[in-house]
Amino acid sequence: MRRYLAAALACALLIATSTAARAAGSEPHPDAVRVLALNMYHEAKGEGRRGMLAVGWVVLNRMADESFPKSVEGVVYQGCQFSWVCDDRTDEPTGRSAWRTAMQLATQLLTEPPTDPTRGALWFNGAAVGHTELGSRVAAATRIGNHLFYTRTDRLPKPAPKPYHKLLYASR
Repeated sequence: MRRYLAAALACALLIATSTAARAAGSEPHPDAVRVLALNMYHEAKGEGRRGMLAVGWVVLNRMADESFPKSVEGVVYQGCQFSWVCDDRTDEPTGRSAWRTAMQLATQLLTEPPTDPTRGALWFNGAAVGHTELGSRVAAATRIGNHLFYTRTDRLPKPAPKPYHKLLYASR
């Protein structure tokens, strides 16, 4: 519960800081926008806006989590967490439309982020790979396009208890 509250507080602080910076007339650092856009482009360019947005939210969720670096660059370039970082291919985008979308979404995420469609996900993988076992404290949060998103179980909403009479009928 304490981790969830800390993550929620960090997200609120991130949003408040972004809103205050925008109100003061400053924009997010161009390097942060570019790195976030590169990550969304390379990990989800075939998934459209929603898929790119979801990948971008994984970066923001990691930044708000105490276990990860606190900057876009720190999260994206932390080891080989994202496949494109270590694939020995050029990182320059080739699809103009997808790159334009990624840049627009990165700017939006770093200034006025929309609702997180990933339910607080910290990890994802291609659905073709199947369910990845990340330990007993990690569970699948949602599927968006061709990606499965995972979060810590303590970040997922708890199921509501069922009334006793419904349990009686469910067992028959």
